[in-house]
Amino acid sequence: MFKKSLVISLFFVAFPSVAFASSSGESSEHHIIHFGIVFAMLAIVLMAGKVGNVIERIGIPAVLGELLAGIVLAALGYFGLNIVGEIQASSFIAFVASFGALLLLFSIGLESKLNEITKVGFNALIVALIGVALPFIAGAFLLAPIFYAHESTNAHLFLGASLVATSVGITASVFKSMNILKTRAAQTVLGAAVIDDVLGLVVLAIVSALASGSEVSSGLIIGLLVKSIAFLAGSVILGSVFAKPISKMFRKIHTGLGMKVALAISFALVFGYLAELFGLEPIIGAFAAGLLLEEVHFRDFDESEVVKDLKSLEFKAPKDREKTLRIINKHQESHVEDLINNIGLIFIPVFFVYTGLQIDFGSLLNPSLYVTAVIISIFAVIGKVVAGIAAKGSWNEKLLVGMSMVPRGEVGLLFAAVGKSLGVLSTEMFSVIILVVIITTFLAPPLIKKIAQRTYPEKV
Repeated sequence: MFKKSLVISLFFVAFPSVAFASSSGESSEHHIIHFGIVFAMLAIVLMAGKVGNVIERIGIPAVLGELLAGIVLAALGYFGLNIVGEIQASSFIAFVASFGALLLLFSIGLESKLNEITKVGFNALIVALIGVALPFIAGAFLLAPIFYAHESTNAHLFLGASLVATSVGITASVFKSMNILKTRAAQTVLGAAVIDDVLGLVVLAIVSALASGSEVSSGLIIGLLVKSIAFLAGSVILGSVFAKPISKMFRKIHTGLGMKVALAISFALVFGYLAELFGLEPIIGAFAAGLLLEEVHFRDFDESEVVKDLKSLEFKAPKDREKTLRIINKHQESHVEDLINNIGLIFIPVFFVYTGLQIDFGSLLNPSLYVTAVIISIFAVIGKVVAGIAAKGSWNEKLLVGMSMVPRGEVGLLFAAVGKSLGVLSTEMFSVIILVVIITTFLAPPLIKKIAQRTYPEKV
């Protein structure tokens, strides 16, 4: 019997495009599942994203290349390439993209250490609050009523929410390339951007809940605000209590890297589920899971190969040993983060390409769309630059802080994707938000470099 079951299993593995009969016995109808075409569609999306990475050679973030690759695919579909329509309608590709979005927020949470949030100081908090409030108010209550008066209040709120994001990854990469990561302005930006992410996700939770059909009222908004903050705070508190015992329990089963990765991703998935039970987006739960997990929870699991190799080295000079120990600590502290990022290299680009695919390419042929996007982008830039005035230091430092918070990048795309998936954003509004993300992300890095050269001439 076992051999027969094994043969049947191997047959279905080898020939997945087979007919599965209904198990109810009431119908002889067969359901054909063609996995081959699904695999081909996933390959197209993956390779499109990697081809889009070519723009990194000219100093443009890879995320924009992946987004533009999706838009190019949408254009090919618009001009008659049929498989593009199948990719856009594929529930499997949509699932992989959603998993990529969850991994993205999980990795952002892993990078956003709680102790760093608490030590950035009151100044970074003020910068973040202004950087969230001004763009949101401008987008939801000024620009949306002017350009989209016929759209719903929820759509107006989503436009405002999409403008609050800050892509800390893009800004940090510019700081690192210019060797100014340790400056006061850079530390203010990095701290404010982390707080910005938390506040932005609270805003996203509120507008997403309102999009479910609830009538907008001050009482409802306050209730959603309390629930969102309570979920994030409660997740971190409960997770910090139970994460270590759970890790210890699974460590008794196995200490390999496979268990380490599975445990980390399971935390993200479970917290995503819990967030949905609270009426929030699953990505908010993944972010909370990233915040609470620390390397200490995985300390007794197997180390990475590079750490094992470094520990085996012998040194005569104390300085060489100290330098090597710093490298070992760095890899130990970021190992889980690195493992998740490696998995993300496959799934996260699918999310960005799929987001680009959701654009109705026909709407991009409307010239007025670009006028609207440019005007909204101007307000998006002004909102962040004004927030920089609250930072400490000279006017150049304040301007550097403000401009460094301008790129919306991957977080802005995530907000737009959520609004589209909820059916709140119209085709035109979704396209405009994507264009605003592209404009602000293209515009910011060269301006950041120029201002940094004036602010810290001795360092660059």
